Amino acid sequence: MPINYTSNNLLSNNGLNITPIFSNSYLGCSTNHSLDFSNYSSYSSGISDFETDTNQLVTTTPISSGTYNSVSGYGLINAASAVAQAAGQSTFSDVPNLGGNNWGLDQVKAPEAWAKGYTGKGVVVAVLDTGVDYNHVDLKDNIWTNPNNDAAQGYANDIHGWNFVDNNNNVLDTSQIGHGTHVAGIIAGENNNFGVTGVAYDAKIMPVKVLDNSGTGSYSSITKGIYYAVDHGANVINLSLGGAYPNSSLESAIKYASSKGVVVVMAAGNDGDNTPDYPATYAKNWGLTVGAVDQNKNLADFSNRSGSDSLAYVTAPGVNVYSTIPGNKYTTYSGTSMATPYVTGVVALMLSANHNLTDAQVRQIVTQTGEKSKQASTSSVQSSSTINSMMSSTSFSAKPVAENSRESSSEYISFADDSMTASSTIVSNNMFMNLHLWSEFLSNSQDTLSDNSMSYSISSDDNTDTANITLLEEYREWLSKTSSKTI
Repeated sequence: MPINYTSNNLLSNNGLNITPIFSNSYLGCSTNHSLDFSNYSSYSSGISDFETDTNQLVTTTPISSGTYNSVSGYGLINAASAVAQAAGQSTFSDVPNLGGNNWGLDQVKAPEAWAKGYTGKGVVVAVLDTGVDYNHVDLKDNIWTNPNNDAAQGYANDIHGWNFVDNNNNVLDTSQIGHGTHVAGIIAGENNNFGVTGVAYDAKIMPVKVLDNSGTGSYSSITKGIYYAVDHGANVINLSLGGAYPNSSLESAIKYASSKGVVVVMAAGNDGDNTPDYPATYAKNWGLTVGAVDQNKNLADFSNRSGSDSLAYVTAPGVNVYSTIPGNKYTTYSGTSMATPYVTGVVALMLSANHNLTDAQVRQIVTQTGEKSKQASTSSVQSSSTINSMMSSTSFSAKPVAENSRESSSEYISFADDSMTASSTIVSNNMFMNLHLWSEFLSNSQDTLSDNSMSYSISSDDNTDTANITLLEEYREWLSKTSSKTI
């Protein structure tokens, strides 16, 4: 499985479901509808010209563990405390909430930092993604411009960044989803009284295109993108992507960033798993990992948990987040892809308050000042009640997919409203079922398909299809008896 971007609600305001997937050879943005990966072969990175002296790499940087738990890590990012501590001040006083689509800014307490004059000014944030619409009315004045001519380095006319997918200077986000543009708006949307305002609205965005328009990208592209960002003056790097497998070249690039004082902020992933994906797992030693919470500070069902192995893991708004997309448009997406830029923005605020902070110091401050999030309930009995409620809807479909098919890279099946496209598997209540549990259920059933090498689906225009409803009921009952498993 490849690495993908980690958003959960795309294309329209109701959206598709995007989850991160990693493979040994590809990183990309896979959706729970059709954007996924199928290559499982090993990958040998062609990054020899970016190899670094290991003596330059920082050693591991332990963090405070007093308030850590295996679900929400150190809790909700808190700009009022983190930025104040970075500036050597007491926690900033509360200010009135902005409300509306700005609820995420209120939740991370960004306005409290703004009130003290910290807005991200002088900070460069690299967004490694599908590119950025640098012509967007809410972004165009906050796009980084390269002061140098890098033709001799192989980056001719890299005015706003570099495209490591096509090896050229075109970093414009032309993807259908506009994932990179959405991320950029959360970080540094302009404070211009319309559209959206970013967490660090005076920061500059460095677009680095490492994923193609379908969300696919290689380890080599992402690794090179990190080196490019660090060597061209980025202070923070946003990685709203992730997957299941490690990669030593990518890990070395994150170490290199840390050694240069650059903070890499990584999405935990949308698998609903007990541990984050890669590269987020590398936050044990470098950078930060981010899980997603909703407007009530509840950890999103789809968000990967922090795990028992202490990581620099915090949470941020990641459900129904409003931001920019290409063509001077805006929409609402969900996912740890959306949560990650909130934390990236807060780090930018911290660096605007104290530009000398190291990666280790940022990690320490962020984890010490996190506000404990509510732990999401993940028991199979409680989750199965969602299945029960869905069976009373007017239509539903279930689509288990095989792990060796292209559709399987999301690792989940979901129940979908038939108003979505045929290939879509997004659901309005974000209820997902783990593919492994579904496969086990099928293999134990005498009346249902048990061949995991095939994709298969069931659907109904109404809720009168007894066979389909029975299948769902049986699955629900099976889950309730399987108390040791979660979905």
